[in-house]
This record gives sequence, structure tokens and C-alpha cells, in this order.
Amino acid sequence: MRQRIWLPVVVCAAVSIGTQARAACIDVRQTEPLSFKGTLSQPVFPGLPNYEDIKKGDKPERAYIIKLDAPICATGDEFLDSSQAIDTVQLLVDGTAKDGLGLSSNLTRMVGKRVQVTGKSGFGAQTGHHHAPLLMTLVGITADGAGGAGR
Repeated sequence: MRQRIWLPVVVCAAVSIGTQARAACIDVRQTEPLSFKGTLSQPVFPGLPNYEDIKKGDKPERAYIIKLDAPICATGDEFLDSSQAIDTVQLLVDGTAKDGLGLSSNLTRMVGKRVQVTGKSGFGAQTGHHHAPLLMTLVGITADGAGGAGR
């Protein structure tokens, strides 16, 4: 008798968890801006020529990375796998945009802090210069003191 009671509870819990995971998926093709909350960092990665080790001669390459409050999944690009949990996003700054210099300055000032970022043109990592599974062009950044994940 007890086994019959627990089976529906377990099934409902599993369905609920699966639904929540699917609800967190974003489509990078959407026209609405993408928005995320998390902690901003600027790690140094090995770049040219081998993308392996700075101490062995590879050029240092800095990138702005946001560690998300909660993992997401993403679709809409051939380099994204909707079954992959994404917990970092690389932020790109369009240096030709009129606010590009201001955004770069804000990024530098907010390294190590909790932020909310807004961006566009999301896509999956494709090259050795891409240091997170998802990248997007930054449109805005603000300090964020509240918890929770955004989209």
C-alpha cells in the first residue's frame, strides 16, 4: 500500500523538476534582450598561438565572464546544446557602438561584484577565444544586490 502512495509522489516531483529545467531555457534567436544576474569576473586565459599555457608563451587573453546565480539552458544556435547546463556567459563589448567605451569602463569597475547584465546577439562558443559556453554582446550592466537568476 505504501509503495502505491509514494510512486505518484516521486513521478510528480520528477515531472516538476523537468518542467522547471525546461522553463529556464532561453532561445538566443529571440529579439528581446537577454538578461542575467550573477558575479562578474575577468579571468586571464591562454591565447595565441596554442591556447594552452601563458607560461609557455601563449598570449594572455582577458575576458569578462558572469557566473550565473543559477544554471540555464540555451537553444537557437548550432553550437548550443539544450541539454547542457550553462553557468557562465562571456560578455562582449561592441567597441564601435556609441556607448562601448562607457560599458567597458562599467565592466572594469564592477569586476568581483554581483551584477545584472543585459545583452543581445547571443551565440554558442565556437573558437579558442570563446571562454564560456554562451556569449553575448553587452547592452547594459548595473550593480545588483538581490539574488535570483534572470533571463
